[in-house]
Amino acid sequence: MKLGSALCVACGTVFLAIGVVGIVLPVLPTTPFLLLAAAFYLRGSRRLHAWLCRHPVLGPRLARVSSGSGLTAREKVAIYAVACAMIIPVVVLSNSPHLRAFLIALLVIKAVVFLRLPTAPAPSAPDSSDERSSPASDRPTSAPVE
Repeated sequence: MKLGSALCVACGTVFLAIGVVGIVLPVLPTTPFLLLAAAFYLRGSRRLHAWLCRHPVLGPRLARVSSGSGLTAREKVAIYAVACAMIIPVVVLSNSPHLRAFLIALLVIKAVVFLRLPTAPAPSAPDSSDERSSPASDRPTSAPVE
């Protein structure tokens, strides 16, 4: 492996790790770090790039955001709810007005960013209307009782 490729793989791995930490830590955004990891993996290792894009949890989000369609409304609400659940207790219990102001500003900025991001349509569930849309003649009917 060339030095440039190794450096790209190392940077991609660092950004991936930061992005994964950002899933549970509301101060760190996840998606920009995943995009950086994908870009570095693309330059350093096609195999790692393909793995990241096919990852069952990170891949779909990465694909939607990199294509410009954004996060689904459900993802936005879930991410913001977790951030609020982790930050609001600290705001309430903190004695530092500077910390309170910083955390409230952080939540406001996160809300503004989510409102400005495009909202992707929700993935469609398997269609269960097949039974309802079949013709009535295909359905078993009970014979009238005389």
